[in-house]
Amino acid sequence: MALDYLKLNDSNSVRVPKEDLHKQVSAILQGVGTPEPHAEIVAKVLVSSSLRGVETHGVGNAVRYAESIESGEYTVPQTVETITETDTTALLSCGNGLGFVAAHQGMEMSIAKAREFGIGMTTIKDGHHIGMVGYYPMMAVAEDMIGMAMTNASRAVRPALGARPRVGTNPIAFGAPAGEERDFIFDMATSTIASGKIALAKRLGVQMPVGWAVTAEGEPLREPRGDRGEDWAMNPLGGTREQGAHKGYGLGLVVDILCGVLSGGGFGAQLSGGENMTWTMAIDISKFRDVDEFKAMMDDMVRELHATPALPGEEGVLVAGDPEADFEDDRTVNGVPVENGQYDEMRQKAIQLGVEVFI
Repeated sequence: MALDYLKLNDSNSVRVPKEDLHKQVSAILQGVGTPEPHAEIVAKVLVSSSLRGVETHGVGNAVRYAESIESGEYTVPQTVETITETDTTALLSCGNGLGFVAAHQGMEMSIAKAREFGIGMTTIKDGHHIGMVGYYPMMAVAEDMIGMAMTNASRAVRPALGARPRVGTNPIAFGAPAGEERDFIFDMATSTIASGKIALAKRLGVQMPVGWAVTAEGEPLREPRGDRGEDWAMNPLGGTREQGAHKGYGLGLVVDILCGVLSGGGFGAQLSGGENMTWTMAIDISKFRDVDEFKAMMDDMVRELHATPALPGEEGVLVAGDPEADFEDDRTVNGVPVENGQYDEMRQKAIQLGVEVFI
């Protein structure tokens, strides 16, 4: 859950209708040579992230992706190639292009395979950032399936008991449909905090809480750093040995194995900054049991959790996806907040590229 001082508000952001944000992101990416269908995929994922309150992975990143295309870091237009394939699995190459495009295609393939054979999986190499990982399980949930996705990244997190970064933040996301209740959408970094939160703290000029990161000597790091290096590291989920750092560390390696080793694209310590490999899975619930009965039991589970007495001072028990759904309800009506600096940056990039300014 975001800390209060890292939240966007009327003083540090501008509210923009989601439709205009989508048009602006797509226009910027098309302005640097991205084919319209690919630009539309990226816009969908980025706007969904901002709409759901995940600003660190939202529309403010559009300019960075455009610059990566202009510099030649990303190959655009890209070709997503199927390297190997079976009835239930596939290995894809992102073609060194936009990670969103390959991850979206990978989950579409997983869903199609699951619809026919009950389960589908893809692993993707030669890739880059895919944005909010939770978007891809949501694609499966929309088809009455269970979905799961992971992506690895270059070294940023120290192993449990380690003093130097060797593992990526390596997020895991999982989704399952409910009936009358909200769908279960779980999206977590395997580090104590997502790296985007550190970047946001730096942009807003605030200190990090103790526990997010440490120096090479193991001392708590409060001042957010702009660049990764051997002189500091993020903590694995759990933080310390006593609080279960081995669990976050182990989960991070699970992501490295499924995304990087299985695909052959590389694990965190082998990747350069900006490289990301991905894994997706879809499970067709109807191949196991009646979908409506599954959703009804999901409703029962969610209601039981919501009914749990809360700790003193807390408003109530939440289930994964609740805060994001609340953000989406508000922002769909009142507009999506875009951080002031990123708002200006997007407008300036659109003007520079000579594309229409929508925001």
